[in-house]
Amino acid sequence: MSILIKNAYILDMVSNEPNIVKKDVFIEKDKIEKISESIDKNAEEVIDGTGKILMPGLVNTHSHLPMSIFKGYKDDKTLMDWLNNAIFPVEDKFENDDFYYNSCLSILEMIKSGTTTCNDMYFGTEKIIEAVEKMGIRANVSWCVTDNSIGDKLDKTREYAKKYNNMDYRIKVLVSFHAPYTCNPETIKLCVNLAKELNTPIHVHLAETMDEVKTIRERYGKTPTEYLNDLNVFDVKTILAHGIYFSDSDIEILKTKDTGISHNPISNCKLSSGICNIKKLHDNNIKIGIGTDGSGSTSTLDMFEEMKLTAYLQKVNTLNPTVIKAYDILKMSTIEGAKVLGLDNEIGTIEEGKKADIILIDIEKSHLIPSNNIVTNLVYSANGADVETSIIDGKVIMKNRKVNCINEKELYTKVLKNVERLL
Repeated sequence: MSILIKNAYILDMVSNEPNIVKKDVFIEKDKIEKISESIDKNAEEVIDGTGKILMPGLVNTHSHLPMSIFKGYKDDKTLMDWLNNAIFPVEDKFENDDFYYNSCLSILEMIKSGTTTCNDMYFGTEKIIEAVEKMGIRANVSWCVTDNSIGDKLDKTREYAKKYNNMDYRIKVLVSFHAPYTCNPETIKLCVNLAKELNTPIHVHLAETMDEVKTIRERYGKTPTEYLNDLNVFDVKTILAHGIYFSDSDIEILKTKDTGISHNPISNCKLSSGICNIKKLHDNNIKIGIGTDGSGSTSTLDMFEEMKLTAYLQKVNTLNPTVIKAYDILKMSTIEGAKVLGLDNEIGTIEEGKKADIILIDIEKSHLIPSNNIVTNLVYSANGADVETSIIDGKVIMKNRKVNCINEKELYTKVLKNVERLL
């Protein structure tokens, strides 16, 4: 399919400083073929970008797609109380269709708020993949392993990785284990060996809470990062969710490895986990993207909300309003997030030859006028509902706020019926 976008203000995210120019974009099949001041080409679809910001789709570096039904469910608890007494008992009752419909709902929320790529870990992943196929989003997926739930997850990971990872396609399969405190050395070694065999990254929660640090210290006499390093986890590319509690020695380990951090500010605040020190990580050239975590602990999958809080937390935590700039936050949500996932050669910027993962944002709204600084407006004033059009892999997934791949009302009815049974 060919798409021509006319007269949009392009925020390409290529340079170290904002570069906004009014140009046309021509998309052929799944790639951006041409960017120019005036393109006269026949296209199957023409989109008027007048008064719109065109930028890369947002990259959500950590999610749990089937958790959409947990919004507002038994909130205001500590992490372990919330997991053990609210979440796990319901997850034990999930049926196959729950994984599919819950995931469709999460993906719908992401698409409608500008996310075009997510990095997911959960179980029931066969059905998550079906939802990703249906909804058209770009996604890394993985079967999340714990000591108590290895089962056939490693075999499934191998099977689906061989199916998807050798294709030029928007779905990739990663290896995932839950966290240091839920996985013993033998479990982790199995995951590392599989990741090496498949040449695929590992996705894991790490250094999320003080309790985690205390538990691993009591069990192994190490920090969680040292524990994983000694098990050779960082011999492969790793995506580390949360990354709040890193010692100086942990930083020295991570700065020499192919690791990236997924910062989840809303979840970290809601569960009182702590504040990630982004400046220290940046100063040590450690890659950082932004993620939402699951709907239960974050209550929103809107990456614009995550961007705001990322900035605010860093400024107030350091008592320095200049510690991070709005453009830095946008980069974390696009090209830096793509680097964390190892997808920066394909997505994260608006450049000829890259995948056509693009969003158009309507800036002619009361809360975005005047545009004294478009970049700061996007971070501090915009929200996901300002995204008008989403293009993923060269396909128009949402136009004029309407998502064409699913009947929204039918999806809501199905999910709410399942909620009655589960909650």
